[in-house]
Amino acid sequence: MYEVDFDLQISNLREEAYLSVESVGRVQVSRVVVLDGVRQLLINRLMRDRLHLDVDINHMSLCNIGPGNSDFVPNPDLYQSLQDVVLRQYRGDQWQGYYYVTPIFVPDLPWDIVLGSNHFHRLGVEWNSEIKHQFLYWLVFDSFGRYEKRAKRKLKCMNDQKDGEYYAIIIGTGFSGLGSAIKLNKLGIDNYIVIERYGHVGGTWYANKYPGCACDVPSNLYSFSFEPNPKWSHYFSRQPEIAEYLEYCTDKYNIRQHIQFNTNVTQLKWIDEQNLWQVTIQSNNQEKQLFARIIIAATGPLSSASYPADIPGIDKFEGQMCHTSEWDKTIDFKNKRVAVIGTGASAIQVVPEIQQMNVSQLFVFQRTPPWIIPRVDRRVSNFEKRLLTYFPIIQKLIRRSLYWSREALILSFAYRWPIRYVNEELVRSNLNREIKDIELRKKVIPTWDFGCKRVLISSDWYSTLQKSNVKLITNRIKQIKSHSIITYDGDEYPVDIIIWSTGFQTQKFAVPIYGINGCSLAEQWSETVKAYRGITVPNFPNLFILLGPNSRLGHSSVIIMLEAQLEYMVETLLYIDKNNLRSFSIKQNVHDAYNQWIQSKLHKTVWYLGGCHSWYQNVKGTVTTIWPDFTWIYYLLMKKFDYENYILEK
Repeated sequence: MYEVDFDLQISNLREEAYLSVESVGRVQVSRVVVLDGVRQLLINRLMRDRLHLDVDINHMSLCNIGPGNSDFVPNPDLYQSLQDVVLRQYRGDQWQGYYYVTPIFVPDLPWDIVLGSNHFHRLGVEWNSEIKHQFLYWLVFDSFGRYEKRAKRKLKCMNDQKDGEYYAIIIGTGFSGLGSAIKLNKLGIDNYIVIERYGHVGGTWYANKYPGCACDVPSNLYSFSFEPNPKWSHYFSRQPEIAEYLEYCTDKYNIRQHIQFNTNVTQLKWIDEQNLWQVTIQSNNQEKQLFARIIIAATGPLSSASYPADIPGIDKFEGQMCHTSEWDKTIDFKNKRVAVIGTGASAIQVVPEIQQMNVSQLFVFQRTPPWIIPRVDRRVSNFEKRLLTYFPIIQKLIRRSLYWSREALILSFAYRWPIRYVNEELVRSNLNREIKDIELRKKVIPTWDFGCKRVLISSDWYSTLQKSNVKLITNRIKQIKSHSIITYDGDEYPVDIIIWSTGFQTQKFAVPIYGINGCSLAEQWSETVKAYRGITVPNFPNLFILLGPNSRLGHSSVIIMLEAQLEYMVETLLYIDKNNLRSFSIKQNVHDAYNQWIQSKLHKTVWYLGGCHSWYQNVKGTVTTIWPDFTWIYYLLMKKFDYENYILEK
């Protein structure tokens, strides 16, 4: 006899038959019944976790089921040997019997026994010694790029496609698209094509060319971990330099030969009979259809400009007008009356630049004020560049330091630790120091919690608002006329130029997609956008949506999330290749359970409780954009392909 205060779970993942016995308080157990073949594993795990239990291997009997028996029947001996326990049973996609159940998303290993007092059910993994070891390995090795030195793995069926059929089609050439192409190259895949609507690579970093455009994440963190750049000229990179970096990656990894420029994808359609995607593209006013086994949607969340739908008269304006993401370089601002609509991330960069273009008047129309922290930026000296070139370990250490400093914000944003009050007070004191005018100060102090919307970085925003030719307007716009803007309080502002800084369309996919039996992604996402782990969607086989719903960040570099998804994509492709599978599709119940967990987690964060409405949310207030925890947790979640959660077809 010995006492236990832990959970014992025995899993046969290959057949999707689960049996778990969960203790209630402390339970006296006379013997432990295990599946055939895992007796010694249990002993090893008990010893490894240093659980001081008097275990006699001779008292361990065998259960009457084993690998391959999917028609599992609870063993009476097992049930009788435990007192005050809860017995759970699961078959296929349905919970069976009268037992109370909780889904188990992603056990790491087949035939694994998990012992421990703390279960990490909220992540879909068990927080056991295996996960702890994974985290420590990642912290010490993977996070410094060690994973790139592992044995190179190749796909064996890379060239078995028919004529006119690609193994994969990638849509977009931003970080996501180029990262995907690099991974395919390393897998030995040559039969793929990249579709790009512009004439250059770069995605949003090619399209956004407005004055002052820069990244608000430090350069050493906003780059591929496997391709550090020791020659960044600033602590925070400017748009031209990021675009140049992506051009460099394109040529270094021989991707350009796979890219079809100036081409739009107009439709994706899954062909059930062939397990293929039909991709309709348009170039030079000509339409063509391509076919591929795998689609990698790397269009990114910031690709399609958004204009306000609640402001009438936009089409009646007779002056010059453009969106920051569609910048018109022909506009002459000198001695002109200019209106900038919006005070988001692009506005705080472009407004100071426009103010210096000798404009006669600059009107800044604000709906809600952002929290702004100073941008501590400087030029990187040539000596520093040489140092990073010759000693790359220094740059890796810098990247790690930046990473963990950003991760600390999750304690404030997601876990709501009291440190959030300190952060907000520091930002507020900076605002009070920079703006002395009481009335202006009232206009720029947010009424919502620090972090609810994206925290913006600028050292010249507040000073620009106090210039003599700049006026901040907080009354909402009622109408746009041929040469003026009218607000709801009746004021009319004559303008010659309107700059829209109103963000992007983040709540819908850029391309019409039709999956199994013609299922429309637009209809499936009509209520809210959802995906499993931000990358796969039920009814849409062989489709990866990179940086999809709830896989973006409000505190750090999204490249971290992207690389985790690329790793998951690689593991998926290797698995389906090894097992000669033609398609994979996430199960609906697994997808739904995962998203229920995501939303329950988000309901405790600043992005839901902070009192704001942001582009992180849909019209109903559901947070569809943000990953609600540390990024290293997401990395561990994406490290292996959880095949048992997918519908797999040969």
